[in-house]
Amino acid sequence: MYVTTSSGSAIARIERGRVMTYSGSTLGYVEGGRVMNSSRNTVGFVEKGYIMNSSRNIIGRYDRYGIYTSSGSTRFRIRSSSIEDAGSNTVLRLSGNASDYLEEIVAYIAFFSDFHL
Repeated sequence: MYVTTSSGSAIARIERGRVMTYSGSTLGYVEGGRVMNSSRNTVGFVEKGYIMNSSRNIIGRYDRYGIYTSSGSTRFRIRSSSIEDAGSNTVLRLSGNASDYLEEIVAYIAFFSDFHL
């Protein structure tokens, strides 16, 4: 699945268990909830609705509808083929269905993008 900005610039590719730049360079991996960088060092966790840093401190939450701050505020809304900010502005477009790659999308936004929780 390809990820583009709202203006159409291609920025990333997502496969099951792997997040890449658009050109195919590996940014990181998602395996069993563990999020690793390209060197396979653990940078965080995305599992059971929680986004955690490498020390397993909760830094956010997620479900199939959105990504939330640790205090519960909506940070992003997840639509079938796009990601919106809290103001309903499209920030990312997806070439596939978000629910098919939910953990990978959350990992990309939380750990490998310029967005911050």
